[in-house]
Amino acid sequence: MSEPKFEGKTLGIPERSTKKMVGYSLSVIVSGLLYSMFNQIQFFAVSLLLIPQATIAMIFLIYSIVDGANDPLFGYLADRSKKFTSKYGKRFPWIIIGTFVSPVFLILCFIPINTEAVILSAVILTFFMCIYESLRTVSEINISALFPDMFRSDQQRRKVTSIGIIIGIINSLLGVILIPLLISALGGTTKISAYIGTVIIIVVIVCLIAIPFSLGIREPDDMKKLRTRLDVEAKSTSPIKEVLVRIFKDKNWMAFTLTYFFYTIAGYCVLTGINFYVIHGLGLDISATIIPQLGALLMAFVAIPLFSMITKKFGAKMGYLMSLIFYSIFFILFFVFVNDIIGFTILLLLVGVATGGHNYMYAIISSEAIDNAVVQSGKREEATYNGILRIFSGFCYFFQALIFTIVGTITGYNASLGANQTELAKLGLKMQMSLIPLFMIVISMIILIIFYTITKNDAEENKVKLLEMGL
Repeated sequence: MSEPKFEGKTLGIPERSTKKMVGYSLSVIVSGLLYSMFNQIQFFAVSLLLIPQATIAMIFLIYSIVDGANDPLFGYLADRSKKFTSKYGKRFPWIIIGTFVSPVFLILCFIPINTEAVILSAVILTFFMCIYESLRTVSEINISALFPDMFRSDQQRRKVTSIGIIIGIINSLLGVILIPLLISALGGTTKISAYIGTVIIIVVIVCLIAIPFSLGIREPDDMKKLRTRLDVEAKSTSPIKEVLVRIFKDKNWMAFTLTYFFYTIAGYCVLTGINFYVIHGLGLDISATIIPQLGALLMAFVAIPLFSMITKKFGAKMGYLMSLIFYSIFFILFFVFVNDIIGFTILLLLVGVATGGHNYMYAIISSEAIDNAVVQSGKREEATYNGILRIFSGFCYFFQALIFTIVGTITGYNASLGANQTELAKLGLKMQMSLIPLFMIVISMIILIIFYTITKNDAEENKVKLLEMGL
């Protein structure tokens, strides 16, 4: 069943301007730059604060527990909120609070109180990481919840996602080039001041970009009226126990959640492992990570039309699955063939295709699963659903840190040795970026294939049902 059309437009679905789509998509830079800087914390803590990897794993365990506790809570509170809906919208106030306050605590993560007191440094780092994560949760859950509500048709969602990928190129350029260059120019990876200076510059850039972004996420009048009506009709939320039971019984949403969970562990292994592998494995400067990641960035851009075609013809599930297949091929080839920066650079091109495909598909398939859930429940509880998703993804940092701890312990990796690692330790740095994440990707593919059952036709029918239900 296709979407109902009238004079070339989708009947009953409000149009959104390209300007609105671009403004919303600036979230890619806001979140992406903060994420890229946050991703430096683990190497910073191990190499400069000399916090043992086992302790790092404990830090991320605490971080993940806090994340797991506040994700559904903040999502539920956002869905329940009514006070500012008619004036500011359902999501806008939450997003603004998280966007402008969280960067302060990211800066504090890179300012050690006493580098000689390792335990004190670990405790303070854990505290600031948890506050930062909580504020990012407030923002990101509502950004994700806003997408399926603001952009209702497949055409709108594909267009916004494509714009997001293009803007993501800019974000990646900033993250891939600017952060390593700043760290290197301000003293290198052996200087704490280099990281402090870099994070301050990144936060300033984020705050400047957040100004036009805040205009893009303003909810139009039709959305404010709809969400105000749904609040009055009690269709914005349910009792917490009821909605949690419904979410965990939703086979498609949980299949997507678990697929994303294992994918994210694999992704963190790659992103966090790049610095360890290039600096301590290959003995190169952090600036050597720029060219490989630029290659991946270029291929991410090239991947957009490929995955757009797959999605249009075969549906979101197939597009998402194809991105995971590209990842699995990379992991196999990386372990077998890569031994230097040239091979690493070439293989990262394949990661670019996979990443571009995944980033394109994520919003589309998650919105498809949300639409299906709304049809089943008769209520719009996007933030609570995304809160459950983030419980799982929040623990991925811990599992990645745990993997690195186990591999490092078995292979004898010692951060204080820098590039003077044993051959076994270097092999471990390679394995934690290849064979181990490959295992995670295989699990994610199995889950997606078996348990995610929404077809292309199902997704189209759900959009019509949402119009009929007034949701």
